[in-house]
Amino acid sequence: MDSTGLQCGTASAYFVRRRKKIGSPWKTVVYHHYPKLGVVCDTSDHFILAFRADRGPRPDVDEFRPLVSDALTPVRVSLMSADAGYDSEPNHRFAREEHCIRTIIPPKHGRPTDKPATGHYLRLMQTRFDREAYRNRVQVETVMSMIKRRQGSHVRGRSYWSQCRDLRLMALTHNIMILLPRWVFYRAGRESFQIKGSRRLSFP
Repeated sequence: MDSTGLQCGTASAYFVRRRKKIGSPWKTVVYHHYPKLGVVCDTSDHFILAFRADRGPRPDVDEFRPLVSDALTPVRVSLMSADAGYDSEPNHRFAREEHCIRTIIPPKHGRPTDKPATGHYLRLMQTRFDREAYRNRVQVETVMSMIKRRQGSHVRGRSYWSQCRDLRLMALTHNIMILLPRWVFYRAGRESFQIKGSRRLSFP
């Protein structure tokens, strides 16, 4: 699980700086609000299981429950890792006690200290944090990179609803781009191809 922010326009930072008058400091792009996309993905194939479109800045911790609930609709989840932005004792309890999902979240939300945490699961993350399983969380960052590299790091919508619509379309397009090659290969595997008019090549 992770979230990312996107740009609200297509103008590059270099173009914005050029628009400033000569002799004055370079102008930078500052967004008070920006489109924000939160996703839950499968670490084995980068398929998005659930996504939430919203507007930032806003904390990630509030998006944990709706993302988990949406992800459980199509599949069964046994393990979920997220960064420290989703760290809270209620989130651990929601996933572990209500849905039997093992959560791996670094206990560093807010102002981390060396003192033992008061919550049971937060204290468990401090003493028995599974670093080997947490390494797979980087795959969700790969998903964010795939979306921005293939479809761009900006949305064209101006209003809140149009930006949310663009984010949903980007997530759906990402999944289609993963499924389409598999579908084509599956159909090709069941058909025979004629080569040079005589030789036939069949895939099992």
